[in-house]
Amino acid sequence: MKWKLPLLIAIVIGAVGGSWIKNLPGFVIIAYEKTSYEMRLWVAVAILLLLLSILFLIGVFIRSLVSGAVKVKGWQGGRHWRKARKQTIKGMLAFVEGRWKQSEATMINAAKNSDTKLINYLIAAQSAQHQNAEDRRDSYLRLAHKAEPDAKVAIGLTQAQLQLDNQQFEQALATLNDLKVKHANHPFILKLLCMTYQKLQDCNAIINLLPALTKQNVFDPIRLEQLEFESVANILENESDKGQLESLNDAWINLPSSSRKKTENILCYAKRLIEFEQMDEAEKILKPLIKKDPTREVLQIFGEVKSTLGSKQFSFLESWFNNHQQAPNSIYLALGKIAYNISLWGKARFYFERSLRVEPSAECFFMMAKTLQQLDDVELASECYKQGLEFVVHPEKSSQALVLPKGSEDLVTANLLPKFEKS
Repeated sequence: MKWKLPLLIAIVIGAVGGSWIKNLPGFVIIAYEKTSYEMRLWVAVAILLLLLSILFLIGVFIRSLVSGAVKVKGWQGGRHWRKARKQTIKGMLAFVEGRWKQSEATMINAAKNSDTKLINYLIAAQSAQHQNAEDRRDSYLRLAHKAEPDAKVAIGLTQAQLQLDNQQFEQALATLNDLKVKHANHPFILKLLCMTYQKLQDCNAIINLLPALTKQNVFDPIRLEQLEFESVANILENESDKGQLESLNDAWINLPSSSRKKTENILCYAKRLIEFEQMDEAEKILKPLIKKDPTREVLQIFGEVKSTLGSKQFSFLESWFNNHQQAPNSIYLALGKIAYNISLWGKARFYFERSLRVEPSAECFFMMAKTLQQLDDVELASECYKQGLEFVVHPEKSSQALVLPKGSEDLVTANLLPKFEKS
């Protein structure tokens, strides 16, 4: 149908134009050296039109040949592409099934004609990794970068993960730092960096990375807090193990101010100060916590402090307790231990007895027994030691707290032993 209309137009033009051209007056003479040709003008025009038509037909013929060749080539290319696609799927299935050698070979073979060369090379690299073929792995990663230069992040992340899996932590760190230069806020880069620092036990680097991890929501808040606490604890422990107080203090001061304000980190530092017998400094940083957030652990550690001004330490905690009757039960043991340290045996006995009633523990039984020995109550001290041993062996069968025998309060002065209801 497409050629009928042009043919009709050509016939009409030929019929009208033909008679007009035939009646054209004049002649055309073509001379070449000594030979000349003479013809009427309309004959020359007709020959010219014929030549143009022949040239047009030749052009159409050549174009058809080229188009046919392109179609044949496209058909062959499509055939190769479909084959490569099938091979790629086959290679991915082999990878998922753990057939690393087959997956690698299939992916590389498919990459020749595949339009997903990046995927082919990345999976081939991972397959090579599973075969401990690091050289082939790195070669495939280079081919992936050559095939898709704009996919630097995807290739770099794959390389870093493979290096981490292969325990090449220094190489992984170099790869990730290179990516971080241009992609400082990429969540997965930050996550892998954190994992790498953990493997390298570089706790200071983790602390410095925490603001970015928080901003990009790489981990949930609970995980971030745990990560910070573990890093701070490791830093202080490492410095404490060196046996130098100055080094420990420097490590604490060099932490971010936000880290030095958190209760868990302060308690960790206080424990280290107690190990170095820096009791007054430990008491100084623990007192604000008792006023602000007297948790069980805060009170336990405060009870370990043997301040040079023990009486003031005891008065502070007892005064606070008298105004806060809803304090954790661990405050009884803390008050008892501080009273014991400053030889207030009556006070110590009272608070240890309270602690045994509400929250018995092996430590409290032990401290109670020592206090009774100081009060020359050997028989009751022996009974306390016995109950303490029973508690250690069978903690689920909590022994009843010791009950002071009638008249036992006479062993101490009235102003030392607070008034309480007898059982």
